[in-house]
Amino acid sequence: MNPTQQTVLDPALATDISDRAFRLYTVLVLRTSGEWTAIPSLAAALGLTPHQVRFPLSELRASAMVETNRVYETGEHDRKTWHTYVRLPEDTTSVFDTDHASEAVA
Repeated sequence: MNPTQQTVLDPALATDISDRAFRLYTVLVLRTSGEWTAIPSLAAALGLTPHQVRFPLSELRASAMVETNRVYETGEHDRKTWHTYVRLPEDTTSVFDTDHASEAVA
């Protein structure tokens, strides 16, 4: 782990969040580059259901460690529905060294 990645993980290490919230935060750091990511894809990366990610996500949101965005859009069954997307705050992602992002996932 390079020093830049350690800097990005420091907020999670310094808070009293659950193990699932820490795992969710780690997936956001290592597998996203600051882009908005759908909840189902994050849940799949953790081996959880989207419903199981709700409480850890609320912990991270309460600690201001993530930003969420709800969008009213057409779902897979051609009906309008709310979809929630999440990302790291912009000040966090600017610290992450994107040249090493692919190395972190590998």
